[in-house]
Amino acid sequence: MVETPLRVRYAETDRMGIVYHANYLVWFEIGRTEYCRAAGLPYRAMEESGVWILVTAIDCRYRRSARYDDALIVRAWIGELAARGMTFRYEVADSEGRILADGASRHVFAGPDGRPRRAPEDLLARLERFRAPAQNA
Repeated sequence: MVETPLRVRYAETDRMGIVYHANYLVWFEIGRTEYCRAAGLPYRAMEESGVWILVTAIDCRYRRSARYDDALIVRAWIGELAARGMTFRYEVADSEGRILADGASRHVFAGPDGRPRRAPEDLLARLERFRAPAQNA
């Protein structure tokens, strides 16, 4: 699991001062990007090597509201990993540890042409090694 701190910006809130729902999906992406970076596989490097991770489905369940200037933590981890795709899981929590939202995104590995392909074995091995300590905790 990788935890990424962030603070709610004014532009992310609606007229009522509550975070607009679509921003949670942006925060999920931030968590996913930071997870890959922490695993030693930044998105830019993966794409330059010809491996893209395309989103095929996303799910978000809202539990509590976040407001302007709240300090939050985005948690991201791999739920499933296979040669053709993967699932990331997410939680957004407030500074007291309360879960504000949770969800998942499903991805397929693809080439630069957007066509699905199997992930290279070294990429899968690296992701599996990085996620292994969390599975054994």
